[in-house]
Amino acid sequence: MGKKLVGGIFAGLLGAGLYAAYQKLDEDKKNQMKKNLREKSDELRDRAVDYAFYANDAMSDFKDVVKDEVNNARDNMKDASDKFSEKAKDYSGTDTSADDEIKKNQDDIVVDAADAFKSSGIPSADDDLNEQSDEVKKDDSAASDASTPDGDGSQDK
Repeated sequence: MGKKLVGGIFAGLLGAGLYAAYQKLDEDKKNQMKKNLREKSDELRDRAVDYAFYANDAMSDFKDVVKDEVNNARDNMKDASDKFSEKAKDYSGTDTSADDEIKKNQDDIVVDAADAFKSSGIPSADDDLNEQSDEVKKDDSAASDASTPDGDGSQDK
């Protein structure tokens, strides 16, 4: 609080001294001083107005840039959306001519287990049964050959 009081007293004394000095000046110097003060204040006001216009122009340019960027982003989003919707339509099968063309160019693959293993060399269950029945037939015929007196497999009656 002491510094504020000292500062206030100093400002008051300075103002009083300036006023006293102004009052002691002759009329020509007072008019010259008023003229200089008006010129400086006019320059300061013009400069402030110029800066206000500069700030307004800068904000206008900034708004234009932001507007252009938003429009550019909107156009990019619209293009991407259109491409996506085209791909979605193609995927959903609405374009049947392309699907028909693809189907024409594709061969149907049908897998049948019997056909697949026929030429593979892998024995099937039927082959095992056939081999067993052939072995049984051979055993039966060998037994019947042995039971004939000629041994040639024919029986004389």
